[in-house]
Amino acid sequence: MLGWLRRRRRSRLLRRPFPPAWEEVLVGLPFVADLDPAGVLRLKKLVLVFVEDVHWEGCAGLDVTDEIRVTIAAQACRLLLGLDEEAYRHVRTILVYPSTYRHDGARSGAGGVRTEGPSARYGEAWLRGPVVLSWDASRHGVADPDDGRNTVYHEFAHKLDMLDGFADGTPPIAGRDAYEAWIRIVGREFEVLREEADRGKKSFLDAYGATNPAEFFAVATEVFFERPGKLRDRHADLYACLRDFYRQDPAAV
Repeated sequence: MLGWLRRRRRSRLLRRPFPPAWEEVLVGLPFVADLDPAGVLRLKKLVLVFVEDVHWEGCAGLDVTDEIRVTIAAQACRLLLGLDEEAYRHVRTILVYPSTYRHDGARSGAGGVRTEGPSARYGEAWLRGPVVLSWDASRHGVADPDDGRNTVYHEFAHKLDMLDGFADGTPPIAGRDAYEAWIRIVGREFEVLREEADRGKKSFLDAYGATNPAEFFAVATEVFFERPGKLRDRHADLYACLRDFYRQDPAAV
């Protein structure tokens, strides 16, 4: 019954025209220029539903505008262009801070080093909970599409990872062969990055990915969409795993 109601609501939303003010925001996002017409059309449909499905809440006095909603939604939905449109079905709330916000508690860094006390954060994703984002980081991440860093991609990669109920760096993989390849290749790449981080060696992938397998998947997702050609050249097997999972080949653009 709930599934039928959800599909009916989605069908109703998709009959709406894409608002001109949203269009202006969307075409101003650099990555949209790399999509073919079919990709842009699918992105618009995903954004229409996503914006309405999610409860948006501004924090620390932030007024959540259509620019904020569309900018964040478009980046989140870019990850879904080749995936099931229901992949964010557990995303119910997005909390948006004006800029970096403070988190009280312990955190783990590269190499597994735990730090106690407050820390500044750009975003976080909670299992069965909200996605929390800094608007400054969300805006900067999409404005520079080639630096390999994107907070929205990172946090929504966590949400995809959590679809099976665990944040373990292995999102739902279709097929036994693909799953075994993922475990072998992504696991190997994670261990290499962890060893490089332990030695203080500079690496192509951000050393934060050495924190744990979940952070590795999120960091790899950022680079897959932002620096796909270099990722394919330097980590061909990892690129292939991400290409097969996301069903997108951004390096081919």
